[in-house]
Amino acid sequence: MIFRKIQPMPVAYTRICCYLLRRMIKGIAFDMDGTLTRPVIDFDQIRKAIGVSDRSWPVFEQIQDMDVPEKNRALKILEQMEMAAADKSEPNPGLDPLVEFLEQNSIKKGIYTRNMKKALDLTLTKIGLFGKFNPIVTRDHNLRLKPDPEMILFILKEWRFTPGQVLVVGDFEFDIMAGKAANCRTVYLNHFPGKPGPMGADFVIDRLDKLVGIIEGLNDA
Repeated sequence: MIFRKIQPMPVAYTRICCYLLRRMIKGIAFDMDGTLTRPVIDFDQIRKAIGVSDRSWPVFEQIQDMDVPEKNRALKILEQMEMAAADKSEPNPGLDPLVEFLEQNSIKKGIYTRNMKKALDLTLTKIGLFGKFNPIVTRDHNLRLKPDPEMILFILKEWRFTPGQVLVVGDFEFDIMAGKAANCRTVYLNHFPGKPGPMGADFVIDRLDKLVGIIEGLNDA
């Protein structure tokens, strides 16, 4: 029997392969309301009920600056309204085929949201996807909220992925800002095609299943 010596791969080739593997999309970090689900939270109504009027500053941050009794009252109202909105949740167009594609290709799915976990759990139950996402990062984690990247960085650490292996998907400027700050590529879900989205998004889609083509294109490249 003749044995042939197996020649090792050239170092440069090995390095290129490792680089390409590091750039493949292995996980998707999703915003929740307005991204996985149709937009249902009426922030103007929440502001009115709580008694804050500054539209340039997120509601939760405004609540944090209140005196304790007022803060507790406002948080209770916010939580009640989040639960009411969660109870009306409907999936955004293209969600089911997207989730099927991600699962068939072993691409991880995570969620980052400013909402509380109780409302998020109800939302996922309503749209039939409870238990399908991990990790789920909510404001209950006491991390800095988007547009800060801390929630995205938490997901990267949990998955042990590099920023280049994860797409951050959202329907609001804060989502794109958080994703870019974490050095991930970002996808903006535009509910109003023809109207410009936030600056800096790497990709723009008008329904979720169009994300499939983006992932295939990046990984095939």
